[in-house]
Parts: sequence; structure tokens; C-alpha cells
Amino acid sequence: GINAEYGVVCEEHGEGLRAAWEEHNRNQAVKTEEKRQKRIYENWRTLIKGLLIRERITNKYDMKGSKKRAKKTGGHVHVFPARSKRKDKVTGLMVQKCACGLVVPVESCEEEL
Repeated sequence: GINAEYGVVCEEHGEGLRAAWEEHNRNQAVKTEEKRQKRIYENWRTLIKGLLIRERITNKYDMKGSKKRAKKTGGHVHVFPARSKRKDKVTGLMVQKCACGLVVPVESCEEEL
């Protein structure tokens, strides 16, 4: 008989068993490759979605220019987006406003860089 890995098979059934075993291995290889391709697709999809979210947030909050104008005080970092520049009605000075409500003259943001 034919010595299989875990037992003995009659020679008359050997070819059928070998063909079934080879077909099983081919099917497993196809399934493994399909899983790998699906994982690759999902990873790319996640990356692209993350980049789109990052770009949307950057555009919304003007994060590119804000790093230059960030001022740290205590545990909060004040960020002054370029679009927050305005002329103060009372003083007539150009001021910038942080999301927390802090309003400072534009010059003091630039001096502390």
C-alpha cells in the first residue's frame, strides 16, 4: 500500500486520495491568497480614508499655518488659525482668537515664536 503521512492507504485508492489531497491544497492556496488580497485592500482603504479625514481637518482648521502661531500656556496649547485674524472694534488692533476664546494682538503671537 501507499504510506500516507498518518496512515496506510490501499494502492487502488491511492491515486484518488492523492488527487483529492492536491485539490484541497490548491483550494487552500486560493483561499489564503483571497484573504491576503482582501486584507491588502482593507489596509489601503483605511489608509486612504485616514488621509482624507486628515486633509479635511487640516483644511477646516488651517493646521498648516497654525503650528507657527501656537502658544503654550499651562496644559493648553493656544492655536490661532490664520482665518481668526480680525480687527478689534474697541482697540482697532489686529487680533487673533484661539478656539478657547483667548484673544491676543497679532504682534504678541509673532513675538513669542
